[in-house]
Order: sequence, then structure tokens, then C-alpha cells
Amino acid sequence: MSDNIGQGGWGVVNETRIFIPGITMWGALTNAYFKEKNVYDEHIFEQISCFYPRIEGKDILYPNYKNGEFYLGDISESEFRQKYVKSFTSTAINPTSLNAKDESLHEIDLIYPDNNIEWVGYIKCEKKCLKEIKEIHIGGDVRYGFGLMKKTKIKRIYKNRFLLKKGQYIILHRYSNVFLKKIKLKNYLEFNNQKFEGELEILPEFDFTKGQKTIKNAKYYITPGSKISNKN
Repeated sequence: MSDNIGQGGWGVVNETRIFIPGITMWGALTNAYFKEKNVYDEHIFEQISCFYPRIEGKDILYPNYKNGEFYLGDISESEFRQKYVKSFTSTAINPTSLNAKDESLHEIDLIYPDNNIEWVGYIKCEKKCLKEIKEIHIGGDVRYGFGLMKKTKIKRIYKNRFLLKKGQYIILHRYSNVFLKKIKLKNYLEFNNQKFEGELEILPEFDFTKGQKTIKNAKYYITPGSKISNKN
């Protein structure tokens, strides 16, 4: 599995995220379930967290900010990209001249599978629904054969652990979690003039019912790792 979990790009480079947003995983699971059962239901996997890497079976690398820089666990974003992200370059060929077509060169950032990385997250749903899915394709470049992920383990947890773990909110909705003070977010939180330390991002809401992905809406969200202030 090589993933490009798209977050935009600059120039010819399509940069990947270093975690999987809940909305991205939700879309992949919903699409896979539809292909398997021919049933489209956007609510089955709606209560889902972002997914974060666990490298070589060690602790899950949850998001945070240190001195203004994004971290996963104790690994800075720049260090993570240096160690675990590689680039794939491609171009379209003009069949007449056999030269590269103008403006066709592009470079895709990928998290490669040879780094022994697992992706761990939380989903509240019927276990039988997850059992129907053996694999998914995730990310923005599945047309190149990237983004194949296989399910390896399902672990049941009780409701209180599902909602709270070590005082930090885990999951409520594919977009965001409820507002709690003095926490570092593990999910996106819809921005409503809260005081926080971190970043804002515009997230689209997609509709898959017309045979292709279309955007229904877009809103500002506080990003995972940001800290909600207790000040009004």
C-alpha cells in the first residue's frame, strides 16, 4: 500500500497528508461497502475518527503542535516526511513525437508501505458492516494504483473508552468532535469562533450518490493537534 492522502500541492508536486482524515476514511469505507453490497448509506461509517500511523507496532502517533510546528507523537512533520514519504514522478507522452506533453509532468508524494506502518483509528458501527470489507482504496491517486489498504484487525472497545481516552476526545463524527476545553484535538472541529492554538482548514462535504464525487458544502475546521483554549 502506497498512499497519497491529498492535501493540495504547489507547482507540479501533489503533497500528501501524514495522517488520514476521518472524512477520507469514511468515503473509502462507504464506497467499498457500496461496491460489496450494492447499498449506499452514508451513515454506516459516519462516526469515525482520523487515522494515525503506528510504526513497527509501537505507540500510535497522535497529532500535536510544538513551537508552532505540527508533530505526530514526538516526530515533527518535516522529520516524518524525510523518513517515510517518497515521491513518484510521471508525465504524459505525446504519441506523435514521443516527447513529454507540455505541462504534463507532475510529482506525487507517497507514504510507502515498506516502512511497516499501520493506520489506526476508531469507528462506531455494526461489526458485521466492517467484516463485509476486506480492503479499501484511499487517497487522491487511486487511478495510478496507489492507496490500497487491507484490514488487519478489529478490536471492540466499550463506550466510555470509545469517547474518552486519557482525557482526550477521540471520535464523534466523520468531520469533527464536540467542543471540549483544554484538549488537543484528534479530529477536526468545526470552527465557531472558539479560542484555540493551531490551524484552520477548509473541508468540503462530498456527495457520492450521482456516480461521481461532487462537493455539497465546505466549512472551516480547526485541525487535529490544535489546542482548544479554556478562555471565552
